[in-house]
Amino acid sequence: MVYNNIFSVFSFLTIIPIKTYDLKYVAKNMYLFPLVGLIIGIAIGILSFLLFSNLPSFVLGLIITATILGIAGLHHSDALSDLADGLMAKGSKEFKHKVMSDPRNGTAGTVVLIFYIIGMIIFVSNIEDKIKLVSVIIIAEVLSKYSMVLQCYIGKSAWIGLNLIFIKEMKNKKKFLASNLILTISLILFGFNFYHMIASLLIMLVITIVLLFIANRSFGGISGDVIGATNEISRFFIYLIYSVF
Repeated sequence: MVYNNIFSVFSFLTIIPIKTYDLKYVAKNMYLFPLVGLIIGIAIGILSFLLFSNLPSFVLGLIITATILGIAGLHHSDALSDLADGLMAKGSKEFKHKVMSDPRNGTAGTVVLIFYIIGMIIFVSNIEDKIKLVSVIIIAEVLSKYSMVLQCYIGKSAWIGLNLIFIKEMKNKKKFLASNLILTISLILFGFNFYHMIASLLIMLVITIVLLFIANRSFGGISGDVIGATNEISRFFIYLIYSVF
């Protein structure tokens, strides 16, 4: 059933245990990541709409950022930290893999994570229109989730691991096209500002490809940490665009 597919992906991407899942099953349904991103974005968007007029901008920024990171259980944020540690590590591909697999955060990972969280709070706080804020929350979640799908579709695995299952499944062109359809419909429905929407789409594509290139040079391919970090970095720069312009 379709709802079982969605529930399994939703449980994987969030801390809400709607349905127990098997990673192979989730990987088969990775094309639904943008749809789950849409659901998450709408939920957080509604929260921001309700709180917008009742809280100082900085407090709202703190709450929305905490909700975005918390609903995912800091899973992809941890991937961002691991990627930073891996890129800063000097040595062989195997040594970098060992560094990234270490559950403890290194200096690089800690610093990047701090800057990421502070940046997100500032960007959310700087968006002065509540409709615009709702739009960026939804668009950012959809695009950041799609960035993982895209990277798995065009990338290769750096080493044997769970990431290999997702990469293999997303080589299916029909699933990739379905994911693109979900993305397109979401952007049409919730991209309230055409220019912001196009800019967000372009920055997501650039970040996905640049990180793929960096990962290929540094590790010989992408890993689960690279994929998860792409989600976080894409979101970060989408909020930056909405905040600045």
